[in-house]
Order: sequence, then C-alpha cells, then structure tokens
Amino acid sequence: MTLGNFDGMHVGHEALVRRVKKVSDDEKLLGGLLTFDPHPTKVLAPEKQTKSIFDMADKIDRVKKLGLDFFVIEPFSREVSQLDPKAFLNSLTKSFAIRFLVVGYDFNFGRNRSGTLEVLKKFCESSGIVLEVLPPVKIGGEVVSSSLIRKAVANGEVEKANLLLGRPFFLKGVVEKGASRGKTIGFPTANLLTKAELIPKNGVYITFFNHQGQEFHSVTNVGENPTFKNGTIRPIQIETHILDFKEEIYGEQTTVKFLKHLRPEMKFNSVEELIKNIKKDIVAARTFWETK
Repeated sequence: MTLGNFDGMHVGHEALVRRVKKVSDDEKLLGGLLTFDPHPTKVLAPEKQTKSIFDMADKIDRVKKLGLDFFVIEPFSREVSQLDPKAFLNSLTKSFAIRFLVVGYDFNFGRNRSGTLEVLKKFCESSGIVLEVLPPVKIGGEVVSSSLIRKAVANGEVEKANLLLGRPFFLKGVVEKGASRGKTIGFPTANLLTKAELIPKNGVYITFFNHQGQEFHSVTNVGENPTFKNGTIRPIQIETHILDFKEEIYGEQTTVKFLKHLRPEMKFNSVEELIKNIKKDIVAARTFWETK
C-alpha cells in the first residue's frame, strides 16, 4: 500500500500508485491507498487557506481507474496529528497486514512531522515490511508537487498545471441561469456553479465542455464581467460559450476542462468592442482545435 495526501492525484502520485499496482499484481497481494480527510494543513494551519485541487471523489475515481483494490480515508484531526510515529505505525499495522509499503521521497508523519523516512525504515525492517521510497518526479526541471500545481492554476498557467497533473485541470458543477447577457449579444454561455476551492486566475481560456458524456469545444471566461460591472463588486463567474451548440442545459451537471490560457479578462469601452474580442477568442479557439 501507499500513504499520503494525494491532493490532485498528479503524475508523482500516480507513480506511487502504479508501483503499488505492479508489486501487488506480481506478488498476488491486495494493493491499496490510504489518504487523509481533511487535508492536514486545513486542520493544523487553517490560516494558510490551502485550497484542494480536486475533491475526494476525484481521488477515488483515479485510484479505481489505476486498478487498486482498496481506498481508505483516514479522518484527520489534531488528536491524530499528535500521535507519535511509532503509535501511528502500530495502529496502521494492526489494521492492515502490510507486506510492501511505497512512499514518496518527502513522506513524513506523526507529531511535529517527527516520523522521518529513517524512522519508517527502521520500523519496516523490524516488522518484516519491504519499504520502497520513490524519487521525485520532475517535469521541466521542477519537482512535481501539489503546491506547484496550485500556484500554476492560480496564475492562469493551466497548460503547465496540466503537464504536472497528467490530465486537464477541471471544474465541475451545475449549469445555472445567469444574466443572459451573452445570449443578448449573440454568444450564449453556460454559467457554472461550482463548489471547487481552486479557481484559475481571471481570464479567457480554451476549454472542453462536457455534456452528457460528450466533450464540446468551448471558450470559458473566468472573472467578474468588468465591461458590465458598473463599479459593483461581483462574485467570480465561470461562463462558457460552447462552439456550435444550441441546447438548453440549465440544471445539468457538467465538467469544464481548461486547456489553454488565451488572454486576461479585460474591461472594454463598449459592447461592440467586447463582441469584437469575443469573435477573436473564438477564432483563436478554432485555430487551436484545427492544429490538434
């Protein structure tokens, strides 16, 4: 089995999962993953306001697709954080007959992060557990990490985030009725109501829009509609114009996958100027798809 937070289930996490899968298949063992909920930082350092990349449902879905046999969610609390490393490991081995343990190069656990890899190595040796520590996964010279992905998304660098994730960053939610401004100017949008914590930086993006299992080419604006703002404070809105699509889909569950950042969100001097730039965005999106 493997242990960790696995926020975003990025390519580094998948290396751990794939190794567990390989060994469990070869040795005819059950292979699984244990993770924590909520994320330890949210309990121990709430002031940092760490935003989850994706929700728990996504972790479960990814683990299923990668073929592991079980998925364990360990409730995390301050009491759990105060367990000394040996108490944590004893509890773990009472619950699971572990033969093979895979962890990442930066894994630590227990009170004040005192459970180092050296502590874990000694425990595994005395308990007859084979321990394997995987090295960091690097892309473009950078070590893949959840914090690097959060930074990339927050900066609007979705292409970088996608490389680190090994799949497109996405938002899921329900299509809600908006102000219908897009429709009145000839570019209707599907407005996404989402519970996601991590939202890309305000701007215009080339996206995939999921409708009943089918993905449509689309352009998504994340922001506050500054052209229509009139000085009032507006919540962040996620508005997607779906290319060559005319169906009414209010109330439907959907997923928007972010593929490329086109430009920052801008305040235009007139509706005509806004329309002109939307047309440019659509041309850029079509060109993007034609080269794929």
